[in-house]
Amino acid sequence: MDNNHKNRILHVIYCMNPGGIENWLMNLLRVFNRDLFHVDFLFHTEKTSAYDEEILNLGSNILRCPWSKRPLKYSRNLKKLINKYGPYNVIHSHVHHFSGWVLRSAYQAGIPIRIAHSHSNITTLISQSNWIRKGYYIYMKHLVKRYATVGIATSERSAVSLFGHKWKTDQRWRVVPCGIDVNLFKESVDQFAVRRKLGIPPGSFVMGHVGRFSEEKNHPFIIDVFSEVIRKDPSVRLVLVGDGEHLSNIKELTRERGLEKEIIFTGSRYNVAELMLGAMDVFLFPSLWEGLGLAIVEAQAAGLPCILSEQIPYEADILSPLINRLPLSKSVGKWVEIIFDIRQKKKKEKLISQKDSLQIVLNSPFNLEVGKSKLESIYRQE
Repeated sequence: MDNNHKNRILHVIYCMNPGGIENWLMNLLRVFNRDLFHVDFLFHTEKTSAYDEEILNLGSNILRCPWSKRPLKYSRNLKKLINKYGPYNVIHSHVHHFSGWVLRSAYQAGIPIRIAHSHSNITTLISQSNWIRKGYYIYMKHLVKRYATVGIATSERSAVSLFGHKWKTDQRWRVVPCGIDVNLFKESVDQFAVRRKLGIPPGSFVMGHVGRFSEEKNHPFIIDVFSEVIRKDPSVRLVLVGDGEHLSNIKELTRERGLEKEIIFTGSRYNVAELMLGAMDVFLFPSLWEGLGLAIVEAQAAGLPCILSEQIPYEADILSPLINRLPLSKSVGKWVEIIFDIRQKKKKEKLISQKDSLQIVLNSPFNLEVGKSKLESIYRQE
């Protein structure tokens, strides 16, 4: 098919280093029919990111339009890039409230389908902001309502965060779950080899977490919990997968607590499924806020018992036998108690087999194929 007759889509995102949204977008890019869809990416940074090479190898373009404190300059640059690389049928923005300004510029550039995608629930963060920041959020929400032809949210909470409490009354707004590549969790994994590579002693009980080192993931709380766990049992280990702006602070906290040998920092990884299946016994996710938390879906596909904060949207609960929820107001001791309860139960019997867990996720809305079909319909305006 001629490139001019394809559905041409421009995704707007800060950059494409491994993370929940980024991994999901890459999985989609790999499986989209390139005879029907051409997908480009617009980044808000000049820095290279981990997925750049693969994006280019898959035939997509990378447009660079860095953040600017001068919004009119940003708009001019964005429209120049759209004119150079376009025309586009669809612009799909993943930059939360700033999507309002992106879609305003896209409207002026003549892009007919303009999608604001809410991946996070920052309602509490907005309420705690100063009046200048609150004014920014109010204005950007106004622009989203005015210029978005479609609004997608990962959960009902993330819909409220960007589209307001009455979002269900506007037929433009909808919840479309982001999915995972379930095939990654079908691979057989040599647990002994995976743990040996990470330096985990044989027979250790391993706590795990996957997530960007940013404020909402609440890593200091994870360290607090682990500090108490290891005081009770020095053989337990903690695996932290991810990268981000707070990584150095958490490593410093680890050194202060004398836990350098017991906590394994893996950095960003492409083999999250392998690490979950091969290294982890329990998954800890005490986020302060989340749009959904795709890592929880992955953990359930791996058959891992999950301990979550109440801030996680309930749509993430696919397998109730694996889900344990606690308010963050509960003491660290209570979280520790749940961890040891899970270890005791796992010694006696499997809560649910990984094969059965995977099958349930496969049949859920979080199978990548389900969300892909819904997106294709939106892109084609069906």
